[in-house]
Amino acid sequence: MPDPVAWTFAPGGDYIEELSWLTDVAQAPTGGTQHRRLRQSPRTVIGFSALESGANRRWLELLLRQYGAAAWWCPVAIDTRWLTADVAIAATVLPIGAVAGARFAVGGRALLIGDDPRKYEVVQVDLVGTSTITLLSGLANGWPAGTQVVPLRRAHLAEPPQISRFTADDTGVVDLRFRLDEPLDTTAAMPGATYRSYPVFDAFVPVWTSDPAWTPERRVELLDDEMATPLVVDTAGVALGKQAMDYIVDTAADVGTLRAAMFALAGRWAPAWVPSWAHDLRLAASVSSGQGYIDVDGPLLSTQPLAANHRDIRIWLDSGTVLYRRITAVASQSATVDRLTLDATLPAAFTAAQVRMICFIALCVQDGDSNTLRYFDPQTMQCALTWRELDHEL
Repeated sequence: MPDPVAWTFAPGGDYIEELSWLTDVAQAPTGGTQHRRLRQSPRTVIGFSALESGANRRWLELLLRQYGAAAWWCPVAIDTRWLTADVAIAATVLPIGAVAGARFAVGGRALLIGDDPRKYEVVQVDLVGTSTITLLSGLANGWPAGTQVVPLRRAHLAEPPQISRFTADDTGVVDLRFRLDEPLDTTAAMPGATYRSYPVFDAFVPVWTSDPAWTPERRVELLDDEMATPLVVDTAGVALGKQAMDYIVDTAADVGTLRAAMFALAGRWAPAWVPSWAHDLRLAASVSSGQGYIDVDGPLLSTQPLAANHRDIRIWLDSGTVLYRRITAVASQSATVDRLTLDATLPAAFTAAQVRMICFIALCVQDGDSNTLRYFDPQTMQCALTWRELDHEL
């Protein structure tokens, strides 16, 4: 089998990683679901753009014409590091500064390259340290400080790219998508607290780059014989809402944390408590230390029975304190106040002015098995998530 061809042209535009999981979801007519994870690692597509002219343009087109269906070494360009010192021919240790967050893999490949896409070297990684990577064999060339060191993954083009002409010797923007043949995994981990044995997805607050949206969907069966009035049956008896939220992180540490959370959720496989991030309840009276209820503006919850999947709340104080509680009973205190009895007392006193937000949290899974991570730079990443509420009796 011939060696893969290295993609050595400078990436541009938005860098994206598409993660595609596979979950077998069995749903009962009454709303309950069972989720089985079918892929240990997601199928991953890396996307970026290229823009070349002159000799580099001719080289790019020649490679695509010759090797369009062949295997490639795809650069994980967002994890690029740089040599911090010169390295000589036959050297086996590459000093690259902070390795944390860069997805170099033991036994995998890395690319050393400068400004010329035809002058490069593909090396095999033997050991990944905190500030160096050790190679399985010595370098064939010497490389100066500042040389790019890029993790590679074996891949194939997901589809042939379209190459437009800006001039007779310049390409337009060439959009490329590589489907990886090797995993690009991050260790799964959910940040934040745990409530009723499941994680709470509240380490990241959604942003308003697009409006968060909630749809009160239900499990409905429509029986229609085309003659009589159709019969509508609400089989679950509760709303199984769907909410879409946009998340953006802007530090390298948060990029790694959010990516690890995506691997913990694994598409539709793992559930988490998700806040509505709306002012669902307004505190009507101050709370004393050890109090087991809160008074809120009403009438609201006292007008309807409590739904099993809509009775858990998140109390967020200006001090940063976050409390999770379950509403166990509701009573109307007056024409404008509802009293909510909680499953546990509150540890400290606070006033209405000290409350940043009281919102519901719902046990959810993602509504789909695909996530797109869009990077603007190594420290800034955007991800849109759509959550589906579960019917549960926790």
